[in-house]
Amino acid sequence: MIDLAGIKAMVAEADEHTLTLYLNVDNTTPENQATTPAWRIYAKNKLFELETAAKSQTDGWADIRARVEAFFEQYRPSSKGLALFAWNGSLQTIELPFAVENQATFGNAQIAPLLWVLDEYEPYLIVLVDQEKARFFVAQLGSVGFREGMEVDLEGYDFAERTYTASPNPVGGGNAVHGGSGRDDHEAMLDEHRTRMYRQVATGIETYVNQRQIRRFFLGGSEQSAHAVKNLLPPKLQDTAIATLPIPLRLGQQEILDMVQPKAIEHERQEEMRIVQEVIDFAKAGGRGALGMQQVQEALTMQRVELLILPWSEADDEGVRPDLPLRAFASGGSVELVHGAAADLLKREGGIAARLYYAL
Repeated sequence: MIDLAGIKAMVAEADEHTLTLYLNVDNTTPENQATTPAWRIYAKNKLFELETAAKSQTDGWADIRARVEAFFEQYRPSSKGLALFAWNGSLQTIELPFAVENQATFGNAQIAPLLWVLDEYEPYLIVLVDQEKARFFVAQLGSVGFREGMEVDLEGYDFAERTYTASPNPVGGGNAVHGGSGRDDHEAMLDEHRTRMYRQVATGIETYVNQRQIRRFFLGGSEQSAHAVKNLLPPKLQDTAIATLPIPLRLGQQEILDMVQPKAIEHERQEEMRIVQEVIDFAKAGGRGALGMQQVQEALTMQRVELLILPWSEADDEGVRPDLPLRAFASGGSVELVHGAAADLLKREGGIAARLYYAL
């Protein structure tokens, strides 16, 4: 499980003599179907290539290499990608459910690809609800999983009996039967149970968002029911709803994901542009913003960086300097990697930016 707290904890423990390996261990790729998979050959060759430089930097290289080789002797891939970090006395691995480019470094831990995973494939909640049932899904890293559902219990009610009931105060006495208040009572009973279910759904959304650190969610199903649930949420939580989509509850998981994912990506790109533009405005107004390497370096040195903003592309040759996220973490800050139009704008304004705790 990848999370920012875990990455920060690892970074705090690791030192400047850390081996970083990212490996494409996807067994479905032809190069990994050989007797000796390509990723094993790559890892072995890189350990050999890095040895001379690593030995000159630290006496702990022998221990690092021994730990890594011992791990790979027992390792059998169960994911598409693997991130491995090893330093004197420690080794940590993180399985990635998507393929990554093979890469290896020795020095500070190279965590930018992990930050990209967190940023690009952040989990989000999908809640489908109608008048009778609700379905909860959590989508993460290109997949969607069913979590739980709830329904209004209507089977325990005799509809025929409750459609026409005796009037409690019949005109002229007796026990006349009619369809007025009986129908109204039945509908009121159903409305009460549906409202109760809507409250349970709203409570479920709050639980997922708060306990599982989910920052965004989608509502779908019946438009009327979805809006009823949304109105029962606290105002701050209502603001985290990305959209209400006409997704029928009968759809399969992949169909649901296909409808939701484009909206999630669109929302992510919009948020990135908003953040970049906000920090640019701060910086140009002399406020809580820094633009360009010199200003950002100064802010990092003074531990004023609340959010470090870097352009990111898997195709970048230069990549992200590993020391920058580490320095941001050291002052309690976070890192945002931006893509597309937001990255282009950032590159035009100095290539790097930071939102500060307070103005320089």
